[in-house]
Order: sequence, then C-alpha cells, then structure tokens
Amino acid sequence: MPVLLLAFAALFLAAWLFYAPQPPAYGPALEILLLALLAVLFLVASIQRVRRRAEGIARREPPPPAPAATAATAATAATARDQDGAVVQFLGRLQEKGRLVDFIMEDITGYSNEQVGVAARVVHQGCREVLQSAFAIAPLHAGGEGEEISLGGDYDARRYRLVGKVPDRAPFRGQVRHHGWRTGRVNLPRVVAEDAAALEVIAPVEIEVGEKR
Repeated sequence: MPVLLLAFAALFLAAWLFYAPQPPAYGPALEILLLALLAVLFLVASIQRVRRRAEGIARREPPPPAPAATAATAATAATARDQDGAVVQFLGRLQEKGRLVDFIMEDITGYSNEQVGVAARVVHQGCREVLQSAFAIAPLHAGGEGEEISLGGDYDARRYRLVGKVPDRAPFRGQVRHHGWRTGRVNLPRVVAEDAAALEVIAPVEIEVGEKR
C-alpha cells in the first residue's frame, strides 16, 4: 500500500508539472518534491523486495536451532548412542559366555532334539552366569504358582498382567500362572559409543594365528 500511494502521488505530481503551467516561484520546489517522492518510492520498493526475498529464503530453509537446543539435542543423541552401545556390549557378553547369538542365529531344523539339548545346556550355563553378574534376579511374586490371588482396581499394571476372561470391573480374582521376575541390581556395561564399532560389533572375528602343520 505505501508503494502504491507514493507511486500515485509521484505520477500525479509529474503529470501536473508536465501539463499545467507552474509559477516560477513554485516550479523548482515541485521538481525537488517529485525527485524526493521518486527517491522514497525507490527506497521503499527496495526494502520490500529485500524483505520478500528474505522471507522466501526463510520458508525454504529451516531456521538454525538455538545454541542451547543444539547442545541439548547433541547430548540426547550421545546418551542414546551410549545406551545402544551398552546393549550391544551386553549382547556381546552373552555371546562370549554362552554363545547365545550363535545358537539363536543357527538354523537348527536339521539337528536332533539331543543335539539341540546339548547346545542349549551350554547356552544356558553361560547366559545364566552373565545374567547373575549383571542383575540380582528374584521372583516378583513371593507365593507359588497356582496360588489364588485377588487384585483391586488400583493394582500396578507393571507388576501384574491379567490374562484370560478379564471382567470389566474389580476385584480381579484368578490363579498365578507365572510368578514374574524382578531385579534388585542393574550392572550393565558402561560404554562411550564414540565410533561405529561400539554400536555394531557384538563379537569380533576370531583368527587363530600360528603355523599350519
């Protein structure tokens, strides 16, 4: 709107100066006024053009994050990488002690039950050792399986899972089918995942070095 008004005023003044006779005392002043209007019109149009260009760039490119947000995002990403690295390292311990990954990834359809049982015993012993060193695992429910139990409407859904024909309202009565598990200690490996290997390598390639016989 300011550009249109200025353009209209400059056009009107130019037409007036060109077509209408002007007194000698006012002619130079009106010409200076016309030049001033044209200069202001050019300045306002330039400012609006630059502003529209900046807005177009801002729409095409997302604004850079604030330094604090960038630091927080980087810290969150580093924490997530460290957690992933800890999981990979723990899986590596299960592989080292119990050959768990070898057992799970092996196609056992061609093995007999006896062969699978022998392999499962090795996996069980090694993985049990790793779990006992990393967690203090104990039954979540102190009673025995098959025991009758009744839960109110405010029961902890993280500790109890209702299965079967669950009524709409409490109390919920049933039998304990599994006592659940809890841990009193968590001793997972603490790693700093600074490189891709910490997030990828579960077990290194084993190479036996020595002279062939």
